[in-house]
Amino acid sequence: MTDATWLAIQCLWAAWLVYWLISAFATKRTIERRGFLGYRLVAAVIVAGWLVAERLSHVSSNARLWHTSLALGVATDLVVLAGLAFTVWARITLGRNWSAEVTFKQDHELIESGPYALARHPIYTGLIVMALGTAINYGRAIGFALLAALCGGLWWKARQEERIMSTHFPEAYAAYKMRVRAIIPFVL
Repeated sequence: MTDATWLAIQCLWAAWLVYWLISAFATKRTIERRGFLGYRLVAAVIVAGWLVAERLSHVSSNARLWHTSLALGVATDLVVLAGLAFTVWARITLGRNWSAEVTFKQDHELIESGPYALARHPIYTGLIVMALGTAINYGRAIGFALLAALCGGLWWKARQEERIMSTHFPEAYAAYKMRVRAIIPFVL
């Protein structure tokens, strides 16, 4: 990994986090919450793994799966940027219905436009793309282990969200599920 491309990825993740924290203040009032403990546990495991990965990154150059050239680094920066853009597009489209946790909001709407016409969980799609670009740039097995942990956590959270949406929009959400794939547009 080159220092410049790795720094770019870190800055993209930081920008994403700042945007997410700021936009969290503009949401509707929550009327139902599910999976409070599970969400926090998954987030804690991923953050702890990331901190461990950061500490291990300078332990041994032999731990690398490959050397990230400048060209690969730039490509992974663009992948992370594309994932970030997709998450922001989804977050803007979702508007005040968004929540970091699995919730149902007052006057909640079923959003099926924009990136939600491509994937039922486009924020997760974008996060997975961001994490994949990061893992490739990082070039170590721990990066892919963290990617797998993220995928597992998002799968769990998506199932919780599917349940709550099916409860509140039984017919509309069932039809939406038939038309739109969960994470990977047209595939999965």
